[in-house]
Amino acid sequence: MATNYVQDGMTIPVTNAGAEPILSGAPVVVGDLVAVAITDIAPGITGDGFARGVWRLPKLATDDIAQGKKVYLKDGKIQLAATGAVAAGVAWGAAEASSDFVAVRING
Repeated sequence: MATNYVQDGMTIPVTNAGAEPILSGAPVVVGDLVAVAITDIAPGITGDGFARGVWRLPKLATDDIAQGKKVYLKDGKIQLAATGAVAAGVAWGAAEASSDFVAVRING
């Protein structure tokens, strides 16, 4: 194996700098990436998040998201608008405006 190999890139460390726990399955911004917390992460603790894959994530109820659209994360919700948000990935399936969740291929 190459001596410069670090890992397969499926996970990334997530440090909870907030006052509330990050719950397992929650989308989290790590720099310019979006991760999904693997387990609950208490304040002040570093845990791990998935950095790849397709995840069912909470979305803005007002957005009608078509499959294949670029989506963004802001305030813990997936949305179509990029302003003030971090690129989350691509909608893996369509989600109507009345939907609370959308499947997203993160960082893809």
